[in-house]
Amino acid sequence: MTGESGRDWTGAELAVVVGDYVVQLEKTLAGKPVDRSAHDRSVRFVTGKADMPILWKQGEISAVLSLIGLPILRDQPPRWSYDHALLEAVEAQLAAKPALLAAAVRPHALFAAPSAVPLIEAAPPKPMPMDARMVQAIQRFDMSTREADDRFLRGLGVASIVAHEARRLSERGRSDLAGRVHPAREGDPAGCDVIAFGLDESPRLIVVKTTLSGDVSPFGLSQAEFDLSEARPEAFRIRRVYDLLGEARFYRLKPPFH
Repeated sequence: MTGESGRDWTGAELAVVVGDYVVQLEKTLAGKPVDRSAHDRSVRFVTGKADMPILWKQGEISAVLSLIGLPILRDQPPRWSYDHALLEAVEAQLAAKPALLAAAVRPHALFAAPSAVPLIEAAPPKPMPMDARMVQAIQRFDMSTREADDRFLRGLGVASIVAHEARRLSERGRSDLAGRVHPAREGDPAGCDVIAFGLDESPRLIVVKTTLSGDVSPFGLSQAEFDLSEARPEAFRIRRVYDLLGEARFYRLKPPFH
């Protein structure tokens, strides 16, 4: 891609802008202040690029990180025009930063979160086109498994959905059902995280998938979750909780998923 500076981004220049973005993200996840102006001046000085090409490239970095399943810098919305050269530069930085991958699941700021976060419902995102190279990067870092294995993050998502479902029922005059919403426990169907109800008292077997990343970040179903979706499609539901430390949103999915 050719920027306003009149020349393409070299591999070395991509390493600079991606490395700087990652440093800013590390500081943000650690709850440290970030001087964006100083960072941008450094990237301009080293690469010789003007402001707009740098901002555009930072947006492309946000897109790649979002698709892999990591949080992004909040003032750098994704731009979906990234290429394989940028993807490789991002992969190289992530491979060298295992602590960042851990912080992307459980950052320092997460410990200051309440036991349940108020959630805003949103529409599911449109499917993002991804080539085999991006799929390979997603599988390499496997953020969805990291998130599913983190009991603290998973527990926060479940508690937030329990609170939301109970509040929804109460606001619709079914406080009797609201009091019966609970995290899955021994004796409940295997593969669900929350037991909830429709207004008609029909059961909802909810699987909660939680991420600190955005709405396009990938996730999958465990074998138990998939089996439950096959056995109880009328009751099976997914709540995808995302941007948990930002706007804290979720969207709904139910079978069939194709």
